[in-house]
Amino acid sequence: MTPQEIALFVYNLTLFPIILFSVMFLTLSLINLFIDKKEPAPRPTTTRFPFVSIQIPTFNDPIALRCVRRCMQMDYPKDRYEIIIVDDSTSRETQERLNALADGKFVKFVHRENRDGFKPGALKKAMKQTLGEIIAIFDADWIPHKDYLKEVVGPFSDPKVAVVQTRQGFYNHKTNLITRFAAYVLMSYHSIMMPINNRINCVFFCGTGGAFRRSIFDEVGGWNLDSITEDSDLTVRMLVKGYKTVYLELEHMSEVPDTFESFIKQQMRWCYGNARVFFDNASSILFKSGLTIWQRLMITFITVGNVIAPLVLLMTFFGLLGWFLGDPSLFMINDLFSVSVRFLVTGGFIFMGFITLYKRGRIRELPHYILAAFSMGLLLAIWNTFAFTRAIFNKKLHWYCTPKAANTQILKNAS
Repeated sequence: MTPQEIALFVYNLTLFPIILFSVMFLTLSLINLFIDKKEPAPRPTTTRFPFVSIQIPTFNDPIALRCVRRCMQMDYPKDRYEIIIVDDSTSRETQERLNALADGKFVKFVHRENRDGFKPGALKKAMKQTLGEIIAIFDADWIPHKDYLKEVVGPFSDPKVAVVQTRQGFYNHKTNLITRFAAYVLMSYHSIMMPINNRINCVFFCGTGGAFRRSIFDEVGGWNLDSITEDSDLTVRMLVKGYKTVYLELEHMSEVPDTFESFIKQQMRWCYGNARVFFDNASSILFKSGLTIWQRLMITFITVGNVIAPLVLLMTFFGLLGWFLGDPSLFMINDLFSVSVRFLVTGGFIFMGFITLYKRGRIRELPHYILAAFSMGLLLAIWNTFAFTRAIFNKKLHWYCTPKAANTQILKNAS
């Protein structure tokens, strides 16, 4: 075989699984459109007000002040919920600002001098002072709605419901190409995947903007401090036990990473952590009774779907190599036709983005989505290949706390 033939052989070999993934994205998008045509199920309501604990984990995040104040203003009986600031800050100034909001009863301040276990470690410590039968969590940058608690407690009237997750919105997604791509990826997940997952009882807790039942949390063993995606790990253990998870399309604003480093490190943590969730629980996910075939397939897709990253790299590299090793003069109209067909059969992710933007009323942003997918998407594939490979061989990847851009602004306003 000539070098060009070898390159094109590898290209075609990787093309097949990528087409399969593309078809999955296309299928999920079409299923989502079909679901949208159905009458939405009425949201469960409750006549009782269960006691809720809102935990707000922070690490040098003065922007958490905004989140705490929003939580203090929620339309829920004040004697039926509490707010716990779970602080790992090393900044004394941030500690003092957050602690100033605490009264020891309605708002509590829990601080650690170490970061053992990082976010799940801090949340585990806070559980000792947590009174709620329902636990809600907001990351520091989130801006929760006033009616959040009344909405989120409704589904818990069913004692089998373990998790209720709400939708993530973004107040900084137009900052640059990085924020656009980060937001579009999450937007697609919340707009396309989550409604489907809600139908098949496979909603993943996102670690923020959601709530879980304390008794079920304790039953499945609480936070796994060895996982860097503790939210996915908790979800899988709850689903395996046969409990229900619910998704509410109640959107709260938050921010996405605005630098390349923070975006890549966040994505690598999710890629590695979710893959380890699958590898660590593979026998339960694939074989243990209690899960439906659709749950098994969706859990597998969500946790190890990043296997596509090395395939994208191989396809791109060997596709370009095969073209450069060939005779450019042979690149005639038939080759253009072939390239067009291959783009269509591998364009499922682009189609999902189109449907997402259409549903959100942002179809004018499609050119930004395409540009971000073909630039940031390829760069992300490089780093996720590294993260996924480490996950396969169980080589540790350290926790990374994504910096909040809004922290800079709040410090400027204070100075």
